Amino acid sequence: GGLQEAHGIFPDLTTLGKYVGGGMSFGAFGGRADIMERFDPRRPDAFQHAGTFNNNVLTMNAGLVGLTEIYTPERSRALNAAGDRLRERLNAVARRHRLAMQFTGLGSMIAVHMTNAPIRSQEDAERGNGALRDLFYFDLLARGIWFAKRGMFALSIALDEADGDKLVEAVEEFAQTRTPLFELSSSYA
Repeated sequence: GGLQEAHGIFPDLTTLGKYVGGGMSFGAFGGRADIMERFDPRRPDAFQHAGTFNNNVLTMNAGLVGLTEIYTPERSRALNAAGDRLRERLNAVARRHRLAMQFTGLGSMIAVHMTNAPIRSQEDAERGNGALRDLFYFDLLARGIWFAKRGMFALSIALDEADGDKLVEAVEEFAQTRTPLFELSSSYA
C-alpha cells in the first residue's frame, strides 16, 4: 500500500515507525517471503529478533484502530489529493507575483523554497534565500500558521479546506508585502 503501491516500488524490506502504531512507540518491518521466513523461530538457522516493544499489545491495537478506523486508505488518498491541490494553489500565488519562491512535495508533504531554480536534489533544496524563508516563517507564525522553520509543512487529517484557504491568504499577503525584498535578492533566484 501507500507510496510503494502508488509508484510500483516493491523493496526487499520495508521498515515502518510510529505512524503504524497510532503515534505510539512502535516499529515494524516486512518484506519478501523468502527473507521474512528466515525469522521463523522454528528454523534452526532463524534470524534472531528481540526488541523492547515486541508483542506490545497496546501499541498493536492502537495501530490497528489508527489504520482501520482513523487514517484509512480513503482518508490517506483524500489528504494527499488535498495536499497536491494546496501546493498548486500556493505555487500559483508565487507565479502570479513573479517571486523566486516555489512549493514542492508529494501528497500531504509541502516544502517552501525561496528560489526559481529547479529542485531535483537535496543540494537544490538547500539553495535559495534562507533569510527570506525565515521571514516567511515568522510572517506566517504571526498569522497563527505554524510549520517547521526549515520550510516543511506536514498536513494532517484534522485540517480542512478553510485551513488551506487561510494558508493561501497568508502566502498572498506575504507576496504582496514582501515583493520588494525578493527584488533586492534576485541573485538568489
